[in-house]
Amino acid sequence: MASREHSRRLLVWGDSNSYGFDPDWGNRGGRYPAEDRWPDILAKALEGSWQVHTDALPGRCIPTLRFEWEALAAAVDSCGRPDLFAVMLGTNDHLSASRPDPERVGERMEEFLTQAMAGPLAGVEALIIAPPYMDFGADRYYAKFSTVSGSLSRAMEACAGRVGAGFLDAGALPLAPDGIHLLPEGHRLLAGKVLAWLQDRYK
Repeated sequence: MASREHSRRLLVWGDSNSYGFDPDWGNRGGRYPAEDRWPDILAKALEGSWQVHTDALPGRCIPTLRFEWEALAAAVDSCGRPDLFAVMLGTNDHLSASRPDPERVGERMEEFLTQAMAGPLAGVEALIIAPPYMDFGADRYYAKFSTVSGSLSRAMEACAGRVGAGFLDAGALPLAPDGIHLLPEGHRLLAGKVLAWLQDRYK
């Protein structure tokens, strides 16, 4: 088993689904306990071989503004420069648009990573995790924003190919009734998917 000094570093950069937002307690800033959040579940599984650092905020979009870039630079510095940068964003960009445009979200991710990999993430491997499929059922307004068809994931996969990043599709996972946020079982399943990707990539 690798010592802490020689373990790899993973920086997870995400939104509420990496933060572990619990929509049942949303009005009070609810958050699942660490044992029910996928980055923490992953960290426990990787203990001794990887250090997992998480910087995740509810509502976070793909960075475009100065303060967002400053936050990224600070996160990179705080973890001592990562070996792998795993980004799971795009949900809020998708939902804040006036109409669904997954291709544009993929383009925004490409613009972000192209700039980041020439700046604060120069020399760092990147992994794009396409967000869990959103499912709004028959909601009269939000149904058109559902991504169960895989549209957003395909846009993210195309982006990964263009920028030379790894790719993982979170896919269909157990969601809260809001159709957006992962349930604890969804967090456990996602942690397992990321773990399998890492084990395959770093054999």
